[in-house]
Order: sequence, then C-alpha cells, then structure tokens
Amino acid sequence: MRPAALLACAAAALCLSLPAAAGATPGQRTMVEDTAVLFLRGPEARAAALDEMRALGTDIVKLRVQWGLLAPDPTNETRPEFDAADPAAYPPGAWDVLDEIVRQVTVRGMRPFLMLSPPGPEWATDRGEQAGHPGVLNPDPREFGAFARALGTRYSGSYLGLPRVSMWSLWNEPNHPQFLQPLGRRRVPVAAHIYRNLYVEAQRGLAETGHARDTVLFGEILPIGQRRIGPLNTIRPILFLREMFCLDSRYRPYRGSAARARGCSPFPRIVTSGFAYHAYTRPTGPRTVPPHPDDATIGQIGRIERALDLIARTGRVRRRLPIYNTEFGLQSDPPDCVGFGAPLDLQAEYINEAELMSFRSRRVRTYSNYLLIDDPVLLEHPPGSNARYGLFQTGLKFGVNALRCESPTIRFEYGEEKPAYAAFRTPLYVTRTGRRAVEVFGRARPMGRTPVRIEILRGSRVVRRVTARGYFRTRIRANPGGTWRLRWSRDGTVFESRAAKARRP
Repeated sequence: MRPAALLACAAAALCLSLPAAAGATPGQRTMVEDTAVLFLRGPEARAAALDEMRALGTDIVKLRVQWGLLAPDPTNETRPEFDAADPAAYPPGAWDVLDEIVRQVTVRGMRPFLMLSPPGPEWATDRGEQAGHPGVLNPDPREFGAFARALGTRYSGSYLGLPRVSMWSLWNEPNHPQFLQPLGRRRVPVAAHIYRNLYVEAQRGLAETGHARDTVLFGEILPIGQRRIGPLNTIRPILFLREMFCLDSRYRPYRGSAARARGCSPFPRIVTSGFAYHAYTRPTGPRTVPPHPDDATIGQIGRIERALDLIARTGRVRRRLPIYNTEFGLQSDPPDCVGFGAPLDLQAEYINEAELMSFRSRRVRTYSNYLLIDDPVLLEHPPGSNARYGLFQTGLKFGVNALRCESPTIRFEYGEEKPAYAAFRTPLYVTRTGRRAVEVFGRARPMGRTPVRIEILRGSRVVRRVTARGYFRTRIRANPGGTWRLRWSRDGTVFESRAAKARRP
C-alpha cells in the first residue's frame, strides 16, 4: 500500500523513492489458529477469542477438524456400517461444536479454513500402533475421501442453513511420525506416497461436493527433517515434495523399480490451489539457516519456491504455485525455558521479522500465528524437563501455569499479554540501508475499510507519517540509532508498536 504523504515527505527531505510494496505479496492475509480455545473451553471463551482474533485483524481462522473425533467408533478395529460420505450418518452431536465455530467465524466477517486432520479412526488404519500414535498407520485413502465428501456436503452452503466453507487443506504434517506412519521403509520415504493418495482422494471428494473452485491446499509439512530415512524419522520438507511428485534428487521422474517401490505408475493428476507450509524457525530467529538444502524455515522460502518451480517443469503441478504460511509461531521464554523458547522481547522481534520475510515474496499468500493463547505448562512433570513444556507456548498471551523459570514463584496470569501481542497487532521492522538511512516496514491491524494514518517515530520525534490500508514499506533519511515505533489510532484508541532498533540487512 502506497504512502499518501509522498509530497510532504519530499518537502521535508526525508524520503528516498521506494514503492511501498515493491516486490511483495499484494494483500497477504492474516491467519490465526487456536484449536484448544475454540473447541475445548466452551462458548464464552470461544466467543471472546473470536472477537479478539477479529480485533487483531485476522482474515482467516484455521480450524483443525480431527477425523477420528467425528467418526463413529473411532477406537474399534472393525468398521461400523454407515455411509461415511453422508454427514447425517455421523453420531448425534458430532458436528455441533464445529458447526457453531464456522457460523461464528463467518458472522464476524472472517473466513473459516478447515484442515482435515489425523488421527483417523482405527478402523480406517492398519492394525497396530507405532510410537504411541494410533490412527496414523497407513490410513485408507478411500475412507479419508469419504470423510472429505461428508465435510464438503455439510459446508456446501446448501445444507441445514450452514455457511459455505471455501478454504481447505488435507492432512497435517505428513512428514512427522505423530501424524503419519510409517515415514520410511528401506530408505524410501513412503509417507510422501501414502500422503499423495490421501490428498488425491480427499480433493476429489471436495470437488464432487461443489468445491472444485475452492482453495484446496496440500502439504501442511514441517520445515526441518532428520538425516536418515526411517519409519519414525521426520522427513525433510523438500525431499518430501520431490517424493510426493515421484521425482529424484535431480527432479527427474522415477522409472522402473524405483517408481514401482513408490507407487508412481501411473502418476495421478494432482489438482491443488497451493502449498501449505509450517514455516517454523529456530528460537534463535528466522535468520538462522538450516544447513541441509532440503530444509527450509521461514527465512528460506526461496528454497521452497525453487523446488515448486522445478516440479512444475515436469507438468505435475501448475507453474508459480502459491505458498500459504498456515502455521507459524515462536516459543517464548518464559514460560518455555528448556532451550526451545526465545526471550519475550525477541519473540516479538522475530515474529515481525518473519512477517517481513513472508511479505517480501510474491508467492506467499498468508501470514499465520499459532496460537492466540499458550497451551498449558504441564506442572506434573519436573522443572527443566522437556515434558513440562511439551505443548506449544507460541501464543500472543500466556496460558495456564505460566511461570518464570529462574523464579518459580512468579506466575503470569492466564490471558496476560506478551510483548508479541502488540507486535502482532502493529508489526514493525526497521532495516539499516545506509549510514543515515533506514527502511521501515509495518502495518496497523485491523486493516479496516478506510486508510489509517500511521506515525513513524524515532525516539519521541515523528519523522514520517504514512497513510495505508495495510502493509507499508518506506525509506527514511535519518540516523538509524535509537529506537523506532509506530503510532496510530482508531475510534479514539491509540495503539503503539513495540520499540525497535534498526537491524542490519
């Protein structure tokens, strides 16, 4: 979005010419996911969370729809007699909470995004349990396709007065053993080929129930994998992409025994709107580069773009495929103090830097934060243990049992805002572009229908005013030292960003 005050800037001799969104994604959308708050904490907490998501400028609310929680007799190894493609055949009340959330999201003007997620019912997966995760071993693609048909019918816009859903993704983190097994067999990453069949059947199910033109995404994969391919070893994301499309390390189609071992012949037609990616990064920030070229965190989106372009040359996916950042966040310390959390001020800085990295790519359509409120700290496990922080502390607010590690008696209140809250509402990242020049990136959430007048401050002095309906980037001739802030107001309320220092490119 272009600043409206270019003439005033020129008069003040503060500007360098730079299009406000040059080389960036037009209209990158904001996504938030918090399954626990929306599904488990009851109607009042759900309504409050959705109101807050809307106030934070959320465009898309991601909802995890767990197959095994909706299906009948999910722990039975014998399939019950029912039509899995008919939503009316599911247990009474199975859909009630999801129906209500979809309604409430839609009423607030946000877009519901359904991710069809494991675990599946045990009658739709192979017998046995690997590594304590039932419902993920060799799931049946046809049964998953029938489940997708049930959802596609229910949220078609013509079923029981329910809203239409037009954004979907299929499965969750199929390169992780918690969600799909086996991952590898005889050095072949078979999970990519199991997932390909799951995706094809479910996408077909959605298309046949009126969703052929919807946004339907594949992937939802993790950014970092393990060195060896084995039954329970997380698969590197770019390796997973190549294998899903039956391509070797040089992006050539597998032939002969290699193709047969992967179920590549014949290769199916894959219809997709884009690639969904969980672009997490290390607690040391998005500039930390994973050394293996088949890994890619949010700072290496270019690796993903290149892989998708090389796959597109084979004709197995369309060119210039969009990328959707559908799950991202940074653990904070406190409460996570066992090596996975970033200090609170750096959590705020890193999510702003990651949003800038995401914004710079023309291919990235969404920027996500997972979660709104931290998952609880599990105090039944000993202090300093990984199990104590085994859930996610990536929220913008503290959750249950949040403690300061060095002072276990210091507690944070449930719902207390972290510095990341203000950082997410008003992103700011300042980059040095010279000895006496900076580039300022930011936005005001929520965007609203009318432009917002945003003040850029260095110290206590306003050095620029920009008018924007969303993101802006602008260059300023000024000493990069000191601290920078954004300030804006809406309906009489004044909002400020975090205080930021200018960073080197």
